[in-house]
Amino acid sequence: MTDRILVRGVRAYGRHGFSHELNHPQPFDVDADLVVDTGPAVASDDLGKTIDYALAVQEIRRTVEQESFSLVESLADAVAVRLLSFGAGEVRVCVSKPAAALLLGAESIAVEVVRTA
Repeated sequence: MTDRILVRGVRAYGRHGFSHELNHPQPFDVDADLVVDTGPAVASDDLGKTIDYALAVQEIRRTVEQESFSLVESLADAVAVRLLSFGAGEVRVCVSKPAAALLLGAESIAVEVVRTA
């Protein structure tokens, strides 16, 4: 499969990291690529035969806002595993932590993971 549903720039506030980061929600930006065969959906024009990107965005936000991880790597993995359950054959998730980047004087700090079904 080479078709992809691309979700970009989902901003959610979560408590991930260490010490003070767990006490104060901070922003996380998430991008996701979901590899899926869109052929059946295209042929039928039926949302039920593809991945509903609105539900994918909701799941990304839920994971960032309602769970807590020490590592951004663990957060990215959790998002990817949940998105795989939507029926994608492969998922690429990139999670960036803009507050950490600012503190370090960097433009961006991010982790990208790729998971397959």
